[in-house]
Amino acid sequence: MWNWLIGTGPRKAEYYKGLEIHADPAVHGAAAALMQRIVPAGATVLDLGAGAGAMSLRLADCGYQVTGLDASAAEWTSGLPFIQADLNGDWAKSVSGQFDAVCCIEVIEHLENPWKFLRDIHAVLKPGGKFVMSTPHTTNFVSRLTFLRIGEFSGFGTADLSYGHISPLSPFEIRNIVANTGWRIIESEVTGLLPIFEFESAAPRVFAQNALRGLAFVLAKGEKHGRIQLYSLERA
Repeated sequence: MWNWLIGTGPRKAEYYKGLEIHADPAVHGAAAALMQRIVPAGATVLDLGAGAGAMSLRLADCGYQVTGLDASAAEWTSGLPFIQADLNGDWAKSVSGQFDAVCCIEVIEHLENPWKFLRDIHAVLKPGGKFVMSTPHTTNFVSRLTFLRIGEFSGFGTADLSYGHISPLSPFEIRNIVANTGWRIIESEVTGLLPIFEFESAAPRVFAQNALRGLAFVLAKGEKHGRIQLYSLERA
């Protein structure tokens, strides 16, 4: 069972047309809905850090002409156009032409230089183009509690380095980067179910941890919900 109040048991992997969603289960649907609010069907979309193509396929089913880009083509089975390029390098030089929109879901936290990355996107986007991106929410109430206890944000501890989480970005940092790399925020929201209480077992330790979670939720100010930050941007 998972809802805004209580989560119990492991969360199962989710798939889109047979392709695993390598993100919080809610974020792909929320990102697609956000794209549809600001970009008309039929537009060209570049999906950066596309992986196997689950998000790319979802956008294609929304009526977009989608091209995926990733450092490896090993998992790409969607059948959509694909560009192989490393987002930590001069990837924009590998892109021919410009797109109406760019999508980048759960990727920027894997990159060495988010500032350079946001500047590079200008080169592949048409004038008036839009950019949809997401990244883990480092200031939700659980992440604040984790930082208070061990000095690390949720999703950005030593164990998380194994899958490339190297650049935690708070909402303040994102607003600052956006404002100084030629962008303007159109919309921002948080998504991804984050229950106040999460029971992996009935051990006393788990009840103690959840008491702290409840206290952190009550004390936290500002935007404290959700696992994921989601933004739509346009050129400033």
